[in-house]
Amino acid sequence: MCMNDEQITAHFNRQEFKCCCEGHYCDGFPAEMNRELVGRMEAVRMVLGAPIIVTSGVRCPIRNEEVGGIIYSRHLVGDAADCYAPGISVYDLADAAIGAGLGVIIYEDEGFCHLEI
Repeated sequence: MCMNDEQITAHFNRQEFKCCCEGHYCDGFPAEMNRELVGRMEAVRMVLGAPIIVTSGVRCPIRNEEVGGIIYSRHLVGDAADCYAPGISVYDLADAAIGAGLGVIIYEDEGFCHLEI
């Protein structure tokens, strides 16, 4: 098991990917984040030269349902993260993520990208 405050990469801490149910339905980590995903997100951060803010990492089933996630959401198994980079367009973030080998869904109106492995 990982330490609760483990630094996964140079710029990403495990806590950034904690379930956003705030402890109402789970202990915060119903699954661990996929290390390959986080490593590729680190590569994206390095290309952009800017922080990436994770708005949703791993999710428990109840929280996933509350936010309208699909039944087989990659968030449920730690294979997806929703994020944005302050001052960087979602298209530039998406281009960098695609370059790092990630799957991307752009949510232009909401101002974030869904990244998945």
